[in-house]
Amino acid sequence: MADEPELKTATHQKVINPLMLTWAFVIILLSLTVVWITFSEDPEVPLPPVAAVEPGLESSPSDIVTDATVEIDSSSQETSSQISISESTPPQEISSISSVPKPIVDPAIEMLRETQTPLKKAPNENMLISGDNGMKPVLGPDGLIAWQEYARPFEGSEDTPRIAILITDIGLNTKSSDSAINDLPGQIDLALSPYGRNLQNWMDKARNKGHEAFLMIPTEPLNYPDNDPGPHTLIVDLGERDNLLRLDWLLSQVAGYVGVVNHMGSKFTASEEALTPILEDIHGRGLMLLDARSTRFSMAARIARRIGMPRALNDRYIDNVITSEEITRQLGELEKTAATFGAAVGLARATPRTVAELAQWSLTLKAKGIDLVPVSAIANRQPIK
Repeated sequence: MADEPELKTATHQKVINPLMLTWAFVIILLSLTVVWITFSEDPEVPLPPVAAVEPGLESSPSDIVTDATVEIDSSSQETSSQISISESTPPQEISSISSVPKPIVDPAIEMLRETQTPLKKAPNENMLISGDNGMKPVLGPDGLIAWQEYARPFEGSEDTPRIAILITDIGLNTKSSDSAINDLPGQIDLALSPYGRNLQNWMDKARNKGHEAFLMIPTEPLNYPDNDPGPHTLIVDLGERDNLLRLDWLLSQVAGYVGVVNHMGSKFTASEEALTPILEDIHGRGLMLLDARSTRFSMAARIARRIGMPRALNDRYIDNVITSEEITRQLGELEKTAATFGAAVGLARATPRTVAELAQWSLTLKAKGIDLVPVSAIANRQPIK
């Protein structure tokens, strides 16, 4: 152990250096400064003054504006529309915005609409009476007569030839009935089938488009019952009482028609004995008659003249053959009849071809010096052949 170095048992006294003390103080000061800045709050920034709200008025956030906003709005109101156009719309499109093109109107459609002026509301409750099968027409107070009260008004020259058209079987088929009502001039009459559904609705639709209406009366044809007009057909051999009961049912199916037209009836209308009490009953209710002339032996118009009943006669079945050529030919014959006798009537069905041809034909009549009129405007004007 004697060879090991001897350990020092005495220590030296340490002396604090002033320079190191100064640096330590600076470092502590900088640290405190960083901590103070980090944890201190941002100073408050004063808000701009708020515009005063008038006492008693409710306000929403959008209603509150600053003075600066007010100044901007007041200076930009006059040019806001100009700015929005110039900023968002190319110059070449500005003229198209200011001048919107008007829709093209078909002259034919415009002429059609002009004829479809609604007629007065029908029926008149003072001209109806309750029966076993519903309401049926009667003469009204103060001389009111159905065929005049429900007629489409017409004021034309007495010297101008007149043509009337009646479209049959309205109410049996929805599509064809709508087409006749909407696509034909208001002067063209419509005949409602007593077997149709919702007949009063069809009557209302027709009158709203300017069409006066007739009621179809099924009458016995020569080949009955092979050709059967329906369960309430007037039959020669049935007798007066039973036929009047059937007539009562037919007349009660709808209200507001100006008169009746026979459906078929080549046998019944040729029988003066069977037909006379029927026409007397109809005449007593203020209705007019259109003789469909299903046979050249028809007595209907002659009996009507004898009892003072207003009447018209069918001159042509327009669409027995449903082609454009045949319909055009029949309409041409109708024009000749009107030119010769001053008035003519044609019967047709509401087939698409017939409706289209009639609509086009109606546009040509003014240039030909012919008036298209409702059937009521031809009452008592035709010679009985």
